[in-house]
Amino acid sequence: MVSTKEMVRAGMCRALALSVGIGLMALAGCKVPEAPEWDVAVVVPFASDPIGITDLLPSQVQVVDVGGQNTFTVAPEQSAVTYSLGQMCSSCGILQGMVAAVPTFDYVDSLDVPFDPELVSIELLSAHVGLRIDNNLNFDPLRPGAGGYLAIAIRDLYSGATLDSIFIDGDASSLPAGTSMTIDANLAGTMTDGIRAVFYIHSPNDGQTVSIDNGLGAGFDAVLDQIQVTAVTVVVDALTMDEQFDIGFSDDLQDDITDRVQSGEYELQLNHTAELDGTMGVSIAGSPTNLFSSNPALAVNLNSLTFTSGAKQTGVLTASEIDLITGFATAYLGYRGVASGTRTDFGRTELSRFTPDAAIQANFKLTITMRVGQ
Repeated sequence: MVSTKEMVRAGMCRALALSVGIGLMALAGCKVPEAPEWDVAVVVPFASDPIGITDLLPSQVQVVDVGGQNTFTVAPEQSAVTYSLGQMCSSCGILQGMVAAVPTFDYVDSLDVPFDPELVSIELLSAHVGLRIDNNLNFDPLRPGAGGYLAIAIRDLYSGATLDSIFIDGDASSLPAGTSMTIDANLAGTMTDGIRAVFYIHSPNDGQTVSIDNGLGAGFDAVLDQIQVTAVTVVVDALTMDEQFDIGFSDDLQDDITDRVQSGEYELQLNHTAELDGTMGVSIAGSPTNLFSSNPALAVNLNSLTFTSGAKQTGVLTASEIDLITGFATAYLGYRGVASGTRTDFGRTELSRFTPDAAIQANFKLTITMRVGQ
């Protein structure tokens, strides 16, 4: 017959075991009565882990700390083009090889600096555009004193919206033969697909004569750099994301449940605001290399979970799976997902918008049913 004292103590142990946050360790200091028999559900908060989004970002997007604040940076993008005098000055063709006054000409063209295809749009904190013009002609196309000029518009590549404009007045600036000019611009706002630098040059006849060489030209170079952004919209098309964490178990844990485990259940809850759909798998193993192993003696794999935010996803574990998990000296918990974006924007699908602090919070716990008192 069980004494009142033993029954009270056993009841206290059961209450501790059922408390979230106490887990199996609550049983270690309690004497298990020989009778009667109870099935006790022990809740083990296994892990609460942030799953980063780095795997879902294009390689040119990085998360950095700027003044204690997480910020996205984007790797520099660059493009260059060369225009010949023959392209810019249609009247110069018949003057090839002659010493003559360079005719008046007007020329407009553009240079694109595109993002990589996976990076669709960036919401700027700041960005810099460096433009360089190399004059490889044998005269100054700005024609100082004659009213020449160069106008540059920096536009959003997707919408065509003007982000900045620059005017170089030939009466105030010059670009002699064989020299270069650098121009800096700082951008803000939103950019989609990249930028387009549109050049318009007006080069009037100032009477100076040169040997007309239509093969000579001018080079234009544009660099988009120093890019810090508050959010990015990217293509997420069946991308794989992996994250793993290690969890130490008590040496007494195996002894506490051996021959007592009846069954187990798991619960996974993901909390996030990411625009994602797809599948999520969880694996528990004794080493990182064994995570998601197809050998059931090395890992317990839980499949067919989803990225659904807030929903509790549950399933059943066998006694042998619980024995395997609690037998690991150090348990490793792995998450592996295959995700696709759910946003439709800019005429494209499978997009997701991310901020630098975005993460998928994974809350995973085990509930182990043990038989005590026998």
